[in-house]
Amino acid sequence: MPGNPTAQELFDELAAEQLTRPDVTVGKMLQSDSLQLNGKSFAFVSKERLFLKVPAARVDELVGKGEGENCVLGGRRMREWVVVPATGTPEDRTRWRALLAESAAFIAALTDPTRKAH
Repeated sequence: MPGNPTAQELFDELAAEQLTRPDVTVGKMLQSDSLQLNGKSFAFVSKERLFLKVPAARVDELVGKGEGENCVLGGRRMREWVVVPATGTPEDRTRWRALLAESAAFIAALTDPTRKAH
């Protein structure tokens, strides 16, 4: 894609890569198209920002490094969701691709039927 894509264009491009996996589908999350793995949403874009489901400790790490923001919906902080703004630079593609893979791996671990419940 020439130039710097919008957040939605970048998400669509990277989503196409994720959708080559048989367990990844498209669903809806907060009126936006979302990527789902085993029926659980793990990523979507809204207002030029990428929303990702990751472990709470990872949210804190990304926020602490200034690489993301806490996700607050309806006045409530979603502890396992982080918001990553688009910077409009070519680095977005690399960063978002890695974060999407990380988020998908987190959901895969959560939905693994061999995982033991505590």
